Amino acid sequence: MLPFVGPSYELLNRKASAQRSVNLYLVGMETPSKVSFIMQAVDGLSPFASLGAEIRGSLEANGRTFVVAGSVLYELFADASSVSRGALLTSSGPVEMAWGTTELVLVDGVNGYVLNLNTNAFGQITSPAWLGSNRVAYLDGYFIFVDPGTQKFYCSAIDDASSLDALDFASAESTPDNINSHIVDHREIWLLGDLTTEVWFNAGGSDFPFARNQGAIIEVGCVATFSAQKIDNGLMWVGRDKNGSGIVYRSNGYQAQRVSTIAVEEALQASSDLSQAVAYVYQQDGQTFYTVNAPGVPSSWVFEVSTGAWHERCDLDANGDFMQWRVTNHVYSLGMHLMGDALGNLYKLDRTKSTFNGSRRKCTRISPHNAAPSLDRLQFSEFALDCSTGLAGQGIAPVAELSWSDDGGMTFGNPVQRSIGRVGQYLARVNWNRLGTARDRVWRLDFSDDAPFSIINGVAR
Repeated sequence: MLPFVGPSYELLNRKASAQRSVNLYLVGMETPSKVSFIMQAVDGLSPFASLGAEIRGSLEANGRTFVVAGSVLYELFADASSVSRGALLTSSGPVEMAWGTTELVLVDGVNGYVLNLNTNAFGQITSPAWLGSNRVAYLDGYFIFVDPGTQKFYCSAIDDASSLDALDFASAESTPDNINSHIVDHREIWLLGDLTTEVWFNAGGSDFPFARNQGAIIEVGCVATFSAQKIDNGLMWVGRDKNGSGIVYRSNGYQAQRVSTIAVEEALQASSDLSQAVAYVYQQDGQTFYTVNAPGVPSSWVFEVSTGAWHERCDLDANGDFMQWRVTNHVYSLGMHLMGDALGNLYKLDRTKSTFNGSRRKCTRISPHNAAPSLDRLQFSEFALDCSTGLAGQGIAPVAELSWSDDGGMTFGNPVQRSIGRVGQYLARVNWNRLGTARDRVWRLDFSDDAPFSIINGVAR
């Protein structure tokens, strides 16, 4: 039987694999069921707030929600109102934030800023020891920065990011590559270089508090500064080593474990500038998603931890073709998942919606090749789709569209529509008949109506 449900795995050689799962992700069944996995449509997006400029970063700090849009740091409230808490000297590019007991610290690469969480006083870090930093991390009271383009990292005084001592620095010198990203996980500082990674910890030193873990030198670095994110008791990042780049890794202890597939790697390595890839993580209903956006890649690639499967998320361009999903960053705050985009919009991830802020959410599943090993001609009398039915709103008559390719997934014929049931038609049958013969057939199912959608299985016979 054709395994219709599955991950995205479209290779450059589509005659080997043309599989795609766009705006559909795998959900594992945890009790005995008729299938092991289903495919669930991604939640819709509903509008929450518009801040008028690129959403550059967001963070929840001690119950407060902060968002950088353009050159302004906003505090956001549950009623979607906001207030400016300070102005930055830059207006584009990612902004990283971290918070301690009394301070919120922001960095934009060149500049550093501090918001006092008690008084809301905002100011720039002006210490002569400030060297710039693309990211900021917090550990045991210290704010930790990296001098861009060097091996040097440095720290603040305890709970005072404006107080910097020019002698409070160290270098990641086990190998001669520069530090490209840094992040704190389990009270350890991971310094991800261009080609290698070191792990440091708070050793309580009198001259400098941190020391290298001599047993944690990892022969994989990080190609994209903002791809390194904490996820499910570890880290994930888009990596590189001396032999190449574009593999996604997940930490396993002090080892870098490859989690990307050849399909993902072919897509990422075609990026126009992989060093500018940005990732974010969110968790919902027990599933944790790592999403990476890379310039020039027409999909957002998403890894889900519990299934270990990748899928794609896309919007539609003016021609109806897939393009990279609008969401560029995420924060869980105010009891909701808030997603920001490059146009200054903040959306709420919303299971009750089947559109992306009113725009079509197109779900596409392209199957593995349906072919005999000998490429003998196969007869197809029916394609039966087991999917969600009868869940549409009043007055909506949603349809699924089936098309197929008999040239190995290179081209597809005109789609044929079938109803998936009006509201209340929970037992609606969805099938297509008299589908001809082929030596190598690939099936494509599309759904873009404003209704809930999931795929339990698809069977060709």
